[in-house]
Amino acid sequence: MSVWNALSPSPVNCRMDESAPYAYYEDVNWGLLRLWGDRSGKKVLDVGCGFATTSERLKRLENHVTGIESSPDAVKVAAGRLDEVVATDLQRVDELNAVLGSRTFDTVIFADVLEHLPWPAAVLKSYLRFVAPGGTVIISLPNVGLWSMRMSLLAGRFEYSDTGVTDRTHLRFFTRRSARALIEGAGLTIVRRTYNPGIVRPFVPLAKKLLAPHRFHGGEALLPVPHDPSALLESAPYRAYLKTIYPIERAVASLWPGALAFQMIFEARVR
Repeated sequence: MSVWNALSPSPVNCRMDESAPYAYYEDVNWGLLRLWGDRSGKKVLDVGCGFATTSERLKRLENHVTGIESSPDAVKVAAGRLDEVVATDLQRVDELNAVLGSRTFDTVIFADVLEHLPWPAAVLKSYLRFVAPGGTVIISLPNVGLWSMRMSLLAGRFEYSDTGVTDRTHLRFFTRRSARALIEGAGLTIVRRTYNPGIVRPFVPLAKKLLAPHRFHGGEALLPVPHDPSALLESAPYRAYLKTIYPIERAVASLWPGALAFQMIFEARVR
C-alpha cells in the first residue's frame, strides 16, 4: 500500500512529530511472486498498488493488472507500469463499484495494505464481490511476532519507526494466528501460504537511512527533497543480498516462520 500522501516534503524533525515526512523506498514482495509462480493470462486487481513495484512483474507474465491507488505521485508511476490504474481511496468501495461495475478478477491482491486500515476485515469482505468464480485473494501482512519485536517487548519497548513491522502508518498488527483469523473470518479458505524471511529484515531501516541523503539545519537532519524511491532496489548491497544472503535466510526462516518471517503471505478462496 502506498503511504506516499503522508510523505510530502517538509522540514520537520521526524523524531518530534509523528506526522513528519520520511523517505519511502520501493521494495518487491518476493514471497508473493514466489506464491504466484508462472501464472499468466489472469485478470488481477491490485488493491493499494502504490508504485506497482510488485504487480508490474505480474504484468510481465502477460496478466492484465488493474491497480487501485489514491496517491497522485504513485498513480503517475503505476499508470506506466500496469494496464489500468483507478485513482481512488481503496476504502471508497461505492466509488470503485461505479468505476468497475460488474467486472470481476481472477485474483484480488492486498499486499501490505490491510494493516494500514482501521477496519481491515470490513474492507476485505467488501472486495469479495470483485472475485470471479473460482478466483482467489492474496493477502500479505507484516508479522508482529517477528523475533526482533519479541525481543523489544521483552525489554519493555514498543516504538514506531519509518518502516518495518512498526511502521508509523500501521494501525493494525498481526501474528500468524490472528492473520488466519482475519482471513477466515472474512469468509475465505486459505489454500496456499508462504512468507518473506525476517532474520536480517530488522536492519533494513538502517540501510534506508544510509541511502537517504540529508540536509542539516541547526544540527538537525532534515529529509531531503526529492529522493529516489527506487534507490534501495537499485543499490549494489541490495542486489548482493538477494543473490547471497536471501536464499540462506529463507531456508533458516522455514524452521520457525512464526518468529523468523517478516511478511506472512496467504492465498485464499471464497467459501
